[in-house]
Amino acid sequence: MEYVEPVVGIANCLGTPVCKYLRYRRKLNDYVRNFKRTRDELNCKMEDIELQLKAELLRPLGKIPKKGVENWLKAVKEMIRVAQVVENNVSNGRYFCRACNGKLVDEKTREMKEFLDNAPNASEGLAMDGPSAGLPLSTSELVGEEAVRNEIWACLMQEEVSKIGFWGMGGVGKTIIMKHIHNDLLEQQRFESVIWVTISKEFNVMKVQDNIASELEAKEFLDKEEDKLRRAAILSEKLKKAGKHVLILDDVWDKVSLEEVGILEPSGSNGCKLVLTTRSEHVCILVVR
Repeated sequence: MEYVEPVVGIANCLGTPVCKYLRYRRKLNDYVRNFKRTRDELNCKMEDIELQLKAELLRPLGKIPKKGVENWLKAVKEMIRVAQVVENNVSNGRYFCRACNGKLVDEKTREMKEFLDNAPNASEGLAMDGPSAGLPLSTSELVGEEAVRNEIWACLMQEEVSKIGFWGMGGVGKTIIMKHIHNDLLEQQRFESVIWVTISKEFNVMKVQDNIASELEAKEFLDKEEDKLRRAAILSEKLKKAGKHVLILDDVWDKVSLEEVGILEPSGSNGCKLVLTTRSEHVCILVVR
């Protein structure tokens, strides 16, 4: 079996016009040098595009790669992988025929040059605005609660803090404070998404799932699914794709199982945060611990 590929390669060369056949044979070394030079040029172009794309995605948050850029990078990585295989085969004498080697590297060189010709134009930008991180919430003016607001904000800005519970009797201003924080998070673009969901006394898993999915503009993925476990799995995947986010659960009356709903477990590694407001210290401890 180890001779099948070389024999097929030779057979492919038999259909090549004699003049090209002789040129491939005589100038194999020139073809190989051109092949390596083009491969290195394509690799450098790919690295430049990746570096600029990374920089654009960091300023500001909320940017996503243009689809054409993503497709080009994916295809180029595969092209470079194939080019390395070709180089190894030619260097190791995989094909017995010099003309076959010359023809092969010439074809792959042409393919790589086509990728170079169709490279994304960096001057036009490689990223675009992603889906909105969220919409500002209407709220009344914050009066006399700046200290509490600042304390919660400081906790949100700490990498080691992933869950925050805010409890107190009804009417003390928990929701108003969190609405201000929600709007400030949107304005400062520190997170890719800021999600607000009101739980209320009559807790319903599917309703909460629908509300979170609506905030992610992904409710249609849950509409045809009635099984709670499958809905939780779908929602979890959508939250992962939402990237670094803050999920605010307002007015929680009883323990909420994050796993049952499909809410990602916040952590320093994924950069996600969970904030809840509740009237019960007990509920606060159960969810946040």
